Amino acid sequence: MKIVKLEKFEEAVKEAVKTLRAGGLVVFPSDTVYGLAVDASNQKAVDKLLKFKERPTGKAISVIVADEEMAKNYVELSENAKNIYKNLLPGPFTVVSKGKHRLAKGIEAENGTLGVRIPDNKLTREVTRRLGRPITATSANLAGKSPCYTIKALMRQLSKRKREMIDLIIDGGKLPNNKPSTVIECIEPEIKVLRRGDLITGKGQGLISKSEEETGKIAEYILRKAERHCCAAWQNKPMVLGLSGELGCGKTVFARAVGKCLGIKEKITSPTFVIMNEYKINRKPESLKAESKKIRKFLHFDLYRIANQYELEEIKFFEQFEKNVVACIEWPENMGKENLEKLKRMVNYVGVNFEYVDERTRQIRVGV
Repeated sequence: MKIVKLEKFEEAVKEAVKTLRAGGLVVFPSDTVYGLAVDASNQKAVDKLLKFKERPTGKAISVIVADEEMAKNYVELSENAKNIYKNLLPGPFTVVSKGKHRLAKGIEAENGTLGVRIPDNKLTREVTRRLGRPITATSANLAGKSPCYTIKALMRQLSKRKREMIDLIIDGGKLPNNKPSTVIECIEPEIKVLRRGDLITGKGQGLISKSEEETGKIAEYILRKAERHCCAAWQNKPMVLGLSGELGCGKTVFARAVGKCLGIKEKITSPTFVIMNEYKINRKPESLKAESKKIRKFLHFDLYRIANQYELEEIKFFEQFEKNVVACIEWPENMGKENLEKLKRMVNYVGVNFEYVDERTRQIRVGV
């Protein structure tokens, strides 16, 4: 058994690809829990994985692909699936579609379906890209045991014989205590959630929140997705999240979670009466990508009570959006169409809409 630290990223990728091509079993850190990877097209490797997991016969194993184009080689994508790939991936979701029967036996379910993941995880995307085919995405634990967030926890579950079956461990340290991915079946006209993780989709591929904690998880997910989309233009434009929706639907909770994710420790309060609060970021937030670690300021606007153009001019609204700034703007529509269009030309703008589903439930959608 060889162990490579995730910090040695290039070595970890090369060793993983080498081991997978040789039919080996790899333990790797994902965006949810530690996983077990083998080349999903190699029958001997898959048989070894099934023996290791002691998995019941007929229970499918999800796979990881590099992108949607790779997925199309192995599954038939419905319109619902295509929308999820476009709007929610990469992310903590497994999308179940009709398989094309091109992988080893034991991967697809007995009904011919296949679960596919594109994690928000640089390691797995790079490994699958270089390997050129899917790897398995099952969690690194024995059947019936809890998912593992550290290598030490995994080793406690394993006998000496099981440990000897592992060819490579990529040690990413202690992972955040996230749930395994949400599993979504996209075969029938209506999508079905087969397993709920930290994030759950609703109609129109929005995300469902039933608590402040879940809204915070969604905020972190959307921030990461927006950061990934905007990073090419990061040097020249700030990022703005425009938060629209009725009173009390979670916009301020969302903004607080964004600030926390950026590394702000002080309490983030609603700027309803002062219009804007500014927070300096004095340390590099470990939760974000390399480019966005250059962020130095978080701005939180609440335009609910904005009455006229003068109030925007009084706070020098458009002068606030320097590079290396992230901002959340509640009620962006209240600044007027002309001002909003001007802002969108100046920044990397991401619209986020909040809708009431019922008294306890909100649907949060991006790009509206």
